Amino acid sequence: MRNDYVNLYTKDLSSKKWPSDINFLIAFWGSVVLIAFFLVYYGVTLTGYFKEYNRNKELTAEFKTLSVKDKELMSLSVKLRELNMKSKAINNTISNLNTLFQQKVKWSRFLEIFSGYLNDNVWIDSLNIDLMGKDNKFLYVQLQGGAISLKDLNDFVEKVENDNKNVKISFKVIDRKGVMFYSFGLNFAFDMERLK
Repeated sequence: MRNDYVNLYTKDLSSKKWPSDINFLIAFWGSVVLIAFFLVYYGVTLTGYFKEYNRNKELTAEFKTLSVKDKELMSLSVKLRELNMKSKAINNTISNLNTLFQQKVKWSRFLEIFSGYLNDNVWIDSLNIDLMGKDNKFLYVQLQGGAISLKDLNDFVEKVENDNKNVKISFKVIDRKGVMFYSFGLNFAFDMERLK
C-alpha cells in the first residue's frame, strides 16, 4: 500500500518562519502580556482573598472567645453589683454601730474627772445627765448638792467653770438645827471629747 500525500496548500508552510507582520506581533505579544497580567491580577486577588478568609476565620474564633469572656464578665459584673449592695449594707451597719459607739459615754472617765472637782466639804445629792449639742458632743449636767462653806463652794464652781461651758449656779444658805451650810444647783455643758 502506498501512501500518497497531497498538499492542498499553495505554499509550503514547513519552510515558513514566524510572521514578520507587525500587526500580528503586536497582537501576539499584547495577548501574552494581557494573559500574564490577568494571571498576576487573579493570583494577587486570590492570595488577598485567602488572606482575608484566614483573617476572618481568626477573627471569628477570637470573637467566640471574647463572647465567652464577655458572658463571664457580665456574670462577674452582676456578682460585683451584688457585692457592692452587700458592702453598702455592711457599711451602713458599721456607720450605725460607729454612731452608737461615739454616743457611748465612758462613765468611769466622766466620774473620775467630775470627782476631781469635788473636795471633802462639797457633796452631791442628785445628778442628772443628758446628751446635747450637734452629734451629741456634749453632756448637759444638772446637779444638786451642798457645801459646808462659801469658800468650798466657790472652789468647786471655779474648777467646773475652768473645764466646762455654760456654767450656771444658784445657791442658798440653809440652817438646820443650828448647823449652817450652802445648798446649790449647778448646770453645765461637759465636752465629751475629754472622755477620749
